[in-house]
Amino acid sequence: MSSSARILIAEDDASLVEILKGLLRSLEHRVRSASEANLAAALLGKGRWDLFFCSTKLWHSCLQTQDLLALCRQNQPETPIIMLTGYAEVSLANMALTRGAFASLQKPLKTELTVQTVKAALDSQIKQPLLPLPDFDSESLPEPQPHCSGLIGEHPGMLQLYEQISKAAPTEMSVLLQGESGTGKELVAKALHEHSNRAAGPFVAINCASLPENLLESELFGHVKGAFTGALRNKDGLFLAAHGGTLFLDEIGAIPTSMQLSLLRALQEREIRPVGALQSIPVDVRIISASNEDLQERMAKGLLRDDLYYRLNVFPLRLPPLRERKSDIRLLAGHFVRLHDKSGKPWRISIPALEALINHDWPGNVRELENCLQRACALSEGQCLQLHALPEYLQKARPEKEETRTRPAEPLAAAPDVQMTLRAYLRQCERHFIKLVLDHYAGDKEEAAKSLGISLATLYRKTQD
Repeated sequence: MSSSARILIAEDDASLVEILKGLLRSLEHRVRSASEANLAAALLGKGRWDLFFCSTKLWHSCLQTQDLLALCRQNQPETPIIMLTGYAEVSLANMALTRGAFASLQKPLKTELTVQTVKAALDSQIKQPLLPLPDFDSESLPEPQPHCSGLIGEHPGMLQLYEQISKAAPTEMSVLLQGESGTGKELVAKALHEHSNRAAGPFVAINCASLPENLLESELFGHVKGAFTGALRNKDGLFLAAHGGTLFLDEIGAIPTSMQLSLLRALQEREIRPVGALQSIPVDVRIISASNEDLQERMAKGLLRDDLYYRLNVFPLRLPPLRERKSDIRLLAGHFVRLHDKSGKPWRISIPALEALINHDWPGNVRELENCLQRACALSEGQCLQLHALPEYLQKARPEKEETRTRPAEPLAAAPDVQMTLRAYLRQCERHFIKLVLDHYAGDKEEAAKSLGISLATLYRKTQD
């Protein structure tokens, strides 16, 4: 095994990462860290790593969506895995060992044991031809294949949504889409239409909150000449415009109570009566509605008729917010960059920029992400999305630990004199490492000793040597 190993750390405790990085770099290893499972997964897929440190907590928290151990064993079966385990996570560490982990180290890490475990893990590694080192500064953006009429995402929540769309689309059932603003409700409505037996018919959409009550009724049902001031001729409404196809009613909760009976009649009787008309007109329309509000709460307040709600909510679909599917951010970024950049050239994204995107909660969801990336495309140079091209609030939202994670670290000890004994070199490393830990805890020897896993008396002795 080469004396300089390539080591990846997946751990969200910034203090622990900085200490472990310092120790490993003092042993002349090259280290990269990831505080998010998504970033760790991306780095595991690039180049070859000689050793993988993985937080037991981080691994278990995303086990159902991103099994980092399985990913490492699949992509790099020769790479040993060391689990970083908290006091109450011993059973999880044992589970990880049964799934192929090489060893488990309990926090706070003990320096000598950590060094010994790293050496044993690297010595156990099967020799492999060297592959190119990962690009630590940036990574390529994927070119995702859209699902269901342009929907992007591989998160389990999205895969479940695709399956539900495939089941609901061929039916004539009314579908109610519920999700926050910007989650893509109209895209889902179009997917339902395009995969239905009505795909050859029209798809008509309206935002019910965009018009006042008197205009909304006329817009939906139409009116006859003279029905009200300004009605100079007959007008067909959107129900007739959507005849034989699908009518998408966005923000259905904004429908005034005075209009809800007319809408209910259209759903039940499949006929409408234009404003001012004496006769009803039959219509053949499938209704898909959507809301970002809690409609049951509106129903409880008397703002939405119970019978109308149940007619609309025959097949409910929930759209997950972007903060629940952050593993899709790279895919979405790749999609939007190619959408707004017409050069056709491949794009990359800097690691700090990717981490800033992942760390943000995205209250505006996919729409907010698209707007950010459209701007970033215009400001970035050389087909690489840089952190400075993102909106300022995204740059400021980066956690403080990012500064320590991206700051170039200086080695704890100078390159060893080849005439030194191993014991002397390890003692030199130990002194530097103790100094780093003391600096981290602002000179608090009790906290430093606890972190080092030694007694206070031992720490005093070692600092006096």
